[in-house]
Amino acid sequence: LLPGAVLARLPLPAGRGMLRGDIPPDHPDMDGVFVGIGASAAVGFGIAIGAMATAYIQTTTTDAGSVPEGYVPDELLDANGALIGDVSLRDSMIKSGAVKWCKRCETYRPPRSQHCTSCGKCVLRMDHHCPWVNNCVGAANTKFFALFLFYATIACFYYALLVFFFLVNFFKGKTIIKMQDLGAWLGLILCTVIVVFCLSLMVAGLFGWNAWLIIKNETSQENYDKEVASAKARKPVRHPYDIGCVRNIKSVMGPHPIFWLAPVGPVGNVLRYEKHRDFDEAEMKPLSAAVDQV
Repeated sequence: LLPGAVLARLPLPAGRGMLRGDIPPDHPDMDGVFVGIGASAAVGFGIAIGAMATAYIQTTTTDAGSVPEGYVPDELLDANGALIGDVSLRDSMIKSGAVKWCKRCETYRPPRSQHCTSCGKCVLRMDHHCPWVNNCVGAANTKFFALFLFYATIACFYYALLVFFFLVNFFKGKTIIKMQDLGAWLGLILCTVIVVFCLSLMVAGLFGWNAWLIIKNETSQENYDKEVASAKARKPVRHPYDIGCVRNIKSVMGPHPIFWLAPVGPVGNVLRYEKHRDFDEAEMKPLSAAVDQV
């Protein structure tokens, strides 16, 4: 509420007269400018908060991605689409890591999925379980989680900058609000802008990390596995699902760029993922292979 409330009376530069200081802040002709500035600040801040809240609700309420009942990997299907009857062959494929089996769910696990102990189920393309949204971040809500961080970063920086500019003009005596009007509130405002700015940096860092993972089409666990594989190979190892920047983003944010910043839209087929042509199965052996069997 503070940006729209106090900046409604903040004399930001609105023409050559104000830039030169020819028009004093208390000039009656400036009332319309003050109101316009305050309304613009309130609308902008409201849009950022509204988008952030929408993305947060979507992240919290959307099923991160459950394994369909009766799922069977393509590797275990015969020519007619039925489960192969050779039990020893199925067991050997599970032991080799060609297919994944979850002992806790007692079902086959699609590629890139992991079992979440907090949710008590396997989650498609699981990144992590986030206690702040009380949900897993997986195939179906990674976009919403990234947008929540994106709009939270914008809202925090927007708030901090608006209050900062207010304080600059306040101490220069260019605001209608005077020192005696604020009183003890001035200290609270100063502390608020510092705390919000620090929060902005932290949220921006978290968003930057998640944006990088989306660009590379990785989860946090897959990024860790890739780094370990690179260290063992003593050379950079390309992530198997890295199919190019634009296609990576589309696989998470959706096929239409116009909707990338909107917290809406289906994700698509998340049971099968395309691998890049140069992928070497032996080179990228996940360190978490044991996790795949729990």
